[in-house]
Amino acid sequence: MRRYRNFLELVRSFEGDSSPAFIFGDDKKCLTRGQLAEEIYREEASIRALGPGNEFIVTDHTPGTIIRIIAAVMAGCDIVLADEGMTDENLMELVRLARPDRIFATDEELRDLLTRTARDADRSPAEAADTESEPAEETAEGAATSLSEAPAKAEAPVKAAGTDALVHASAGLYQLPISEPGEEGRLIFFTSGTTARSRAVVLTSRSFLASSWSGQSMLPCGPGDIILCLLPLSHVFGFVCSLLWGLTYGAAVALGRGARHMLDDCVHFKPTILPAVPSVAQFLMMRGALNSELRVVLVGAAPLHESSVRMMRQMGIRVYLGYGLTETSSGIAITQDLDNPFDLYPCPEADIRIEPDGEISVSTPCLMEGYLDFGPDGGLKPVENGRFYTGDLALMDRQGALHLTGRKKDILVLPDGGKIFCPEYEAELADLLGTSDLALILKNNRPVLAIGGTPQAAANRLFALIESFNRTKPLAGHITDILIMETPLPRTATGKIKHWEITDARR
Repeated sequence: MRRYRNFLELVRSFEGDSSPAFIFGDDKKCLTRGQLAEEIYREEASIRALGPGNEFIVTDHTPGTIIRIIAAVMAGCDIVLADEGMTDENLMELVRLARPDRIFATDEELRDLLTRTARDADRSPAEAADTESEPAEETAEGAATSLSEAPAKAEAPVKAAGTDALVHASAGLYQLPISEPGEEGRLIFFTSGTTARSRAVVLTSRSFLASSWSGQSMLPCGPGDIILCLLPLSHVFGFVCSLLWGLTYGAAVALGRGARHMLDDCVHFKPTILPAVPSVAQFLMMRGALNSELRVVLVGAAPLHESSVRMMRQMGIRVYLGYGLTETSSGIAITQDLDNPFDLYPCPEADIRIEPDGEISVSTPCLMEGYLDFGPDGGLKPVENGRFYTGDLALMDRQGALHLTGRKKDILVLPDGGKIFCPEYEAELADLLGTSDLALILKNNRPVLAIGGTPQAAANRLFALIESFNRTKPLAGHITDILIMETPLPRTATGKIKHWEITDARR
């Protein structure tokens, strides 16, 4: 089993290979590995013709976007990956932070919007106002718009930026150390933590390929396998497990056709392997949308409920659970004993240690270069001593299996020093109230329950239930208020509730 050092080595291995790389579309078009290599080389050449620069890429499940990501990294560009499912406002905020040279998105209107946003970030308010009413010129579908010049016409290729490339004084991607000539660019992903704002994580093709290798060591895929890619590629679990793993080790990658096809993509593409977050895996299973050819479901981002694991096993599906982080380029531990799928064993070269307070720390070749601080005094904040402290709590048994027990930040610390372990409270409240769309937060240093998707007319019933709940808890742990939200609570791409957004919105 070969271990690749960078994307160039991987793409070279595709040359002349007629095996399928991507299967996509309603008519199940096929792009072979050999054709993929040719397209990547062509795209890399066009990027190099634009001159030095960094890119902001809005990810989707089209071959062109994946080709652009790999080619841009090979061309030495540092890239920020953002999810197409994000709101325009959030995408614009990321662009203002990153301040890239070029924007790539297959949605032409979105690309123009983000291009104007990035240009305005480098102008004074007066300059931005002067150009606010100027219509944006059209660009070719899926092309990257250079921010150092007017966009190219639809019938013409994007012009080379040359020496006119936009230079930012002290912000965004330009806070990264300059890559040496010939080095591949870096990939910036954002964490999806539930208790703090997302952080920009700097990863490399080397760390991602090390992650693919370690995953293949624990759960092999190969020719004849079809991996269905439903997960967002701006999340490391999706990038590695639903894309790069299969490309690297011979499986075909079926590119999901979007949310409206969620229920029929399994039957359409007939995958043998499905990487999924728990909510998606359970949603597809309960609606009978899993195909008969499916033999493996790989669950990441959070554990799948035991009842769902049992039901899938009864269908003849092998269920693997993985544990990993954005900072470790995806998984560092995975199921090995299918009779005990919640026992997670460390991947090769993942030096996992349980610290005295129960926190997991890890040293691995898959580790990030560091966090990128987009502030004026920021820059790359490297990992100290090559060991990352995850914030997750766990036990390790005598057989070396990891058992996750929670998050350090899942604990609310009360003014009297008392603590509430949120997952236990929230599980109990979910059973009592009949909904899992809830979150426990602190407001004025007191526990407050936020409930989503609930009409205000239900307030009296909810308060009565919470009063009975409080009688079972110490006084300091009583819930002091209920925030009723008629819309669902905000969640990350992997389904985790954004506790910090609820807290910020209700201060």
